[in-house]
Amino acid sequence: MDRYRLRAAEPNDEHRLRELFATVFGESRTAEEWRWKYGASCALATGAGYHCAESVVALDDSEQLVAHAGVLPLPGWREGAPIPIVQVCDVMVHPEHRGGLGRHNLFTLMLRDLLARIAERLPTAFRYGFPGQRPYLIGERSGVYECLEIALESRLSGPRRWNNLWRAAPLDWNDARIDALWERLNAQCRLGLIRDRAYLHWRYADNPSHRYRLYGLSRLGRLAGWGVCAETGSEPSLVDLWLPLESARHALAALAVRLESDLSRTTGIRVWLPTAYRAALGVPGTETPVVVANMRWETAISAEIARNLLYYTMGDVDIF
Repeated sequence: MDRYRLRAAEPNDEHRLRELFATVFGESRTAEEWRWKYGASCALATGAGYHCAESVVALDDSEQLVAHAGVLPLPGWREGAPIPIVQVCDVMVHPEHRGGLGRHNLFTLMLRDLLARIAERLPTAFRYGFPGQRPYLIGERSGVYECLEIALESRLSGPRRWNNLWRAAPLDWNDARIDALWERLNAQCRLGLIRDRAYLHWRYADNPSHRYRLYGLSRLGRLAGWGVCAETGSEPSLVDLWLPLESARHALAALAVRLESDLSRTTGIRVWLPTAYRAALGVPGTETPVVVANMRWETAISAEIARNLLYYTMGDVDIF
């Protein structure tokens, strides 16, 4: 491992990082997308009073950038109090620099270095990620990933019922009631991202890669929840939601009716439902190729604790 040097990513690494991304994942990222993801998320975190966690890169003995492990620091919530939450993403090693045995390969050293930096800068942070199953197994063997669960996909349909008092309608991203909803319902979020206007703007309204629609969910004319639908992709997806757990069945039925109408689809809506919501609706879940992983190296929150607390949706994952 003496042939590699690890350091924090720097702004002038961007072009080489986007080239590495294209080599590893077979698709390109624009400068606008990269800066939105890593620059604007950092601004969101610092606006909440947190330090920005640093992504890590590896350079070989000829100073070629050959690996990267990215981090998104975001405002989070744990059982009634704000905490930083860090998502580990865009973990990539150039094909010519992969390999090595067990815990002594570049992937392992880079992830351990990254997580140690996060622990020093943001000691109370919850760190998680959403690797595919093959990368997850590499990380598990390396002692840096621990499985919380396999992400489950459900499908919602919306039979129109005359006695459903819930309605769904487009909602403006700047509506002040979004923040009021977070304040009113945040006791439901025992561990997860703060889903307020600032987060919705960064993650969805300002997203340069995908287009989204925000719907308000109202009961008897009072806004009581919201859902975010992806406009792009082969199937309509409800990528995020925030609504009272006890009303989930009727509220999501109204939203599914509206989405099927607006998107001219009758095959239902894809969604990842938090465990409690899936149980409340009584809908099954089908395993996806995505593992919800706790970053166990120098962690402040164990997988055992996080597994019982975490609230996440498709929107936590950058591919949707």
